[in-house]
Amino acid sequence: MNDSSSRGRAGPILKACACLVDARGRLLVFRHPGDGNMQLPKGTIEPGESPEVAVRRELLEESGIDHVGELQPLGTLQRDCEAGIEGNTLRHPQLWHLFLMRADGPLPETFDHVAMGSPEEDGLVFSFSWLAAGDDTGSFTLPYQQAIERVRAALPAA
Repeated sequence: MNDSSSRGRAGPILKACACLVDARGRLLVFRHPGDGNMQLPKGTIEPGESPEVAVRRELLEESGIDHVGELQPLGTLQRDCEAGIEGNTLRHPQLWHLFLMRADGPLPETFDHVAMGSPEEDGLVFSFSWLAAGDDTGSFTLPYQQAIERVRAALPAA
């Protein structure tokens, strides 16, 4: 989601980032058609919404996966988001709440999902795949790389 719903609020824009791993410890990632970069499911925490509720909603809106399982908090990341990045029109600080989630069952190796729930992303097709422990993260921007590092540190060594 973009920053339009949070412009009047003082402080950073709060985000929730879903770090969903499968039984093999691979992380669910997708290519965003707007900028071509690889991302994790993430979006703005709405007014009155907890980070835990927001992360489940964002995962559902962006991937179609309705995760009802446990959430393991991985802390927060601070990000200074530049204008023109990920649909944001103004430079602003963000505070990402990261949650490790474990897939409840098998999921396809790759799949596409039509995003919903956000005027900026409604109708965009996100192409999902899995990032394994040794895979390169060079196609992700720095905050996503930092989130991936947190996930990898939280998972037991293979």
